[in-house]
Amino acid sequence: MAKPFESRIQDLVYNVDVGIGHRIIKVALYFLFIFSVMLIYTATQFRGLKDPVSMDQAQLGRNMMQHGRLITQYVRPASMWYLIEKSPRSDPRVDAHPDIVHAPVYPAMLAGWFRLTRAGFPTEIEGRRVYPADNNVVWMNNLFALLTGLLLFLIARRIFDGRVALLGVTIYFLSDVVWAESISGTGRSILTFWATAAFYTALVAVSNVEEGKPFRRWLVPMVFSLIFCVLAFLTRYGAVVLVPGLALFYGVALGGRRGGIWAMVFIAAFLIGISPWLARNRIISGGLLGLAPYTALNQTEAFEADTFERSLAPEIDFETAWTSLQPKFINNVKTFYSENVRLLGDGLLGALFLVTFFYRFIRRPVHLFRWALAVSILLLMFLGGLFGDETMKLINMFWPIVILYGLAFFMILLDRLQLEVRILNIGVIAALVILSALPIVFTFLPPRASLPYPPYYPPFIMRVSNLLQPGELMCSDMPWATAWYGNRNTLHLPVTLDEFYDVNDFVRPVRGLYLTHVSRDQPYLRGFRTGRHRSWYMIQQLQIPGDFPLTQGFTLPPQQLDQVFLTDRQRWLD
Repeated sequence: MAKPFESRIQDLVYNVDVGIGHRIIKVALYFLFIFSVMLIYTATQFRGLKDPVSMDQAQLGRNMMQHGRLITQYVRPASMWYLIEKSPRSDPRVDAHPDIVHAPVYPAMLAGWFRLTRAGFPTEIEGRRVYPADNNVVWMNNLFALLTGLLLFLIARRIFDGRVALLGVTIYFLSDVVWAESISGTGRSILTFWATAAFYTALVAVSNVEEGKPFRRWLVPMVFSLIFCVLAFLTRYGAVVLVPGLALFYGVALGGRRGGIWAMVFIAAFLIGISPWLARNRIISGGLLGLAPYTALNQTEAFEADTFERSLAPEIDFETAWTSLQPKFINNVKTFYSENVRLLGDGLLGALFLVTFFYRFIRRPVHLFRWALAVSILLLMFLGGLFGDETMKLINMFWPIVILYGLAFFMILLDRLQLEVRILNIGVIAALVILSALPIVFTFLPPRASLPYPPYYPPFIMRVSNLLQPGELMCSDMPWATAWYGNRNTLHLPVTLDEFYDVNDFVRPVRGLYLTHVSRDQPYLRGFRTGRHRSWYMIQQLQIPGDFPLTQGFTLPPQQLDQVFLTDRQRWLD
């Protein structure tokens, strides 16, 4: 028999007040809060892509969408050298130049996302400040930042409790580093998602072993953690540090000979999972990882800044590489420890995470997993020492788990204080949340985020790029930008003018030269007057040598010398 209308109204009011309706309202308000933070941060801080890596990856994604292959319009002189020296084809391949630097997953995901969202790639955006497809890149990264928060909640509920889960997710979404990584468009937000997923499935597998559950109940999550490790590595090569840590976790958690066998199986299966990509690199370039390992030579004594990638014939031998890498490694490890590790995230929870290594958690998986993280972080420190700042930034993929451990230890200390007044407990917890959120608060305060000019201003880049035909070759000191915004094959500015002539005379004629603040901002004496860039100084000042093939040009903005474009004829009259 149906309830009277008045009874149904009373039930509805009860549910909204204290029942399931009350829960739904609270969850909805919490999600509204998270979305508001994401939208406000993106709206106030994003003014276009600023990181060379993000533009490089974006043009790879567009090319994969259009051509179905990982080809690049950002042509590195060192990549041409590598293809000639190592590849059996001995062909620099300026057209459809294969990318032998990056891993494929992030460009492939961008390609699918561009197709799904029907991203536009206009050739002109007069009157607009942000390239439309830049927004597509950022929103995909924002989506994965949200999904990482969901995984973080599931991990916290499994290894700690609901209180740590709610506070941990809140601090995660109030972290400036989370949204800064997301709007950078570099793909590190997606890498963080893969890493967090690998951690979650590994913890599920070991917890099921500890609880004596059937074989398949822990094998399946172990397989998923392996898959996520493969995806992480194929997103960024530096994510290989996850594998030894998780293999150690499985080996110690499973115990004895069985644990050692499963650890070796995990590593072997990982190698099998990445082998198709390694085979592709071997076929195309002659090396398993292509040019990527050689990029460690950037910013060494032998190759200042990025001059290795800009060298058409780099002189490399074991003694030179070893001598050059030693001081770079020591300085980078020092920086990694003092800035990246000790100031991880907001610094406060990172410090609490480090202190947890002097505390023993009761649950064995929780205790062991922390040491697996330590192994991976130490290995990342080693890689960061070799490859520099871009690899060091990968430490942020550990930030979600660092939040949980630091917060759990904080709660243990708070419980031991035995504060009898409940409001004091709430006040201390609120203070921790506020201190953790201060970096994002300071980000919202003036001065506001500015445009990425100098040197990136899409209308300028599109203007000079449109003067060249799609098949013609450009040369620039920021080829990642002309490849993405201008959609033109662009040679990275060679170190010397002689190397430029070698490409122009023997490989492919260069029809345009675009010089910006990237080269102008070199120190005058060390960079232009006496350094490796001195052969470009006169051209930067529009004093063109008589034998230079590009004699016509203009400056951007007009009547200023901020940016210079040179070409073979007055194409703007055509």
